[in-house]
Amino acid sequence: MKTLGVWFGILVFAGFGMFPLPAQSTRPLTLEECIRIALKENAQIKIASQQLSLARYNYKGSFQNILPTLRVSYGMFRFERGPTSYLGGEYVGEGIPALNRITRQTDYSFSLNLNQNIYDGGFWWNNIRKTRVEREAEAYNFESEKQKTVMTVMERYFTLLKEQKLLEVYQEAVRRSEEQLNRAQSMYELGSVAQVDVYRAKVNLGNDRIQYLNQKNVVERARQDLNIAMGRDPREPLEIVTELEFHKYLENIDNLFQEALEKNPQLKKLKMDLQSMQLQAKLAFSNFLPQVSSFFSYSRRVPEFEGLYRELDREYTWTVGLQLSWNLFNGFADYINVQKAKVNQKLLREQLLDFQRNLLSNIKSLYDNLKAYDEIIAINQDNLEAAREEYRLAQERYRIGSGTALELREAQLNLTRAEQILISAEYDAIINYARLLEAIGRLAEMY
Repeated sequence: MKTLGVWFGILVFAGFGMFPLPAQSTRPLTLEECIRIALKENAQIKIASQQLSLARYNYKGSFQNILPTLRVSYGMFRFERGPTSYLGGEYVGEGIPALNRITRQTDYSFSLNLNQNIYDGGFWWNNIRKTRVEREAEAYNFESEKQKTVMTVMERYFTLLKEQKLLEVYQEAVRRSEEQLNRAQSMYELGSVAQVDVYRAKVNLGNDRIQYLNQKNVVERARQDLNIAMGRDPREPLEIVTELEFHKYLENIDNLFQEALEKNPQLKKLKMDLQSMQLQAKLAFSNFLPQVSSFFSYSRRVPEFEGLYRELDREYTWTVGLQLSWNLFNGFADYINVQKAKVNQKLLREQLLDFQRNLLSNIKSLYDNLKAYDEIIAINQDNLEAAREEYRLAQERYRIGSGTALELREAQLNLTRAEQILISAEYDAIINYARLLEAIGRLAEMY
């Protein structure tokens, strides 16, 4: 693959344990393991899989319109006629013995009926084509849901890593404030600083502890979000591998545009939906055309059951023929269905074009963001080094009495802020790159 640049490679270490594990601790999961669990357990993946199965059965069922139908039936009929006083429609009374008898008869029947569709205005072959297209559309929908799930897991995995790393930053801020409180207390006891510096250091330590406690809750929420993305109980214990090596390869944007137009599963699904609606219009138009079918029927009726299987050259009837039917008018229903299908075609075409425009715009924005992150991260790294030096000098100035507690606190806050910004930029860049892979349709191929 031709590349224009290779982005940064970072190692992320979050070696701490702020939340006590249960007695049976879980093994830390890698990103790939989290994704595999999600692809197996995520509800949206399961729903998309069932929808794909339904589409496959619909495709198989569409062949019923061209295949013959064959029906076989057996029957038994009990007939009884009571005495009558009528003969030939005239009343004759009870004087005729033959009319005073009860007549009973049992008949057995067998029938076979075969029907074959010959022509139905193109309905059967267009219906087969339509269900095949819908099957492909559901396959792309499944691929799209799979890609969304992978993206969600990646985003929440990296978010959890980021929040854990930020928790380390706040933990370090608490440590610095504790050191400053101890230093201020010692210097106050020596008479080097006023007591107000001690109180100010206590307030600063309290504020840093509050931020640390709030960040612990943020980490726990990020852990729950990742569990949910994997289709697991949000309360289930979860630890992830905190060592990550990441590299990014950035191609020419025109190549990314072309790849997205060819691979994005949601775009391909919309194209299949449009094709399906075009075939729906043809199905609706088929109702204007005549329908031709053939049929064959064979039947037997005898007074004894065994007679159904002997003397087959007697006691039978059969019929064979062609039937033509033509719906000439049904209250404009067929016309309305055709027009509705055409309108839906236009709607889907506009949705397709709108999605394509937004897709390319999104890729351009993500691409520009990635290029900007190169410089942003480099600037933040320089800022972090400067903040560390500022804090070191502020500590030294305060120690020798030429600096104030406010100056030291400001330098400490600048250092904490620089650490936060760099960590956020690094992980936001990774998430941004994953979104770019999703937009061009690579994530579904990777997993």
